[in-house]
Amino acid sequence: MRMPLALTATLSLACAIPRGTAEPLSIPISVTSHNRSNVDVYLLCGDRDAQLLGVVHGKEGALFEVPVSRARCVSGLNFFLVHRDLNHGYWVGPLRPRTGSSVHLTIEKYAGLSVARVDIGAR
Repeated sequence: MRMPLALTATLSLACAIPRGTAEPLSIPISVTSHNRSNVDVYLLCGDRDAQLLGVVHGKEGALFEVPVSRARCVSGLNFFLVHRDLNHGYWVGPLRPRTGSSVHLTIEKYAGLSVARVDIGAR
């Protein structure tokens, strides 16, 4: 009789142990566009493995998410932005986000002024 009672007490205490916070499964990417045209937003590891995140419509914003595994890119993540009106693209990056961080991309009217930043610990 003591054995089942001890086992029950042990199991119920194990359930009461607080667990650490779960590791996020994705990295949020918020995009703000100051450009009038629609922009296709691609994410690459260095200059390879292009992934279309989506379209940001003129002077609007969007929110995308990518798996944390994409942040393990040794050469850094780059955005490639393609203006639909001009059919012309340009690079922004590299970035090195970590687990638990977020990315903010600002698309400016002129290509060379667009920037991206990593916010550590912001979700």
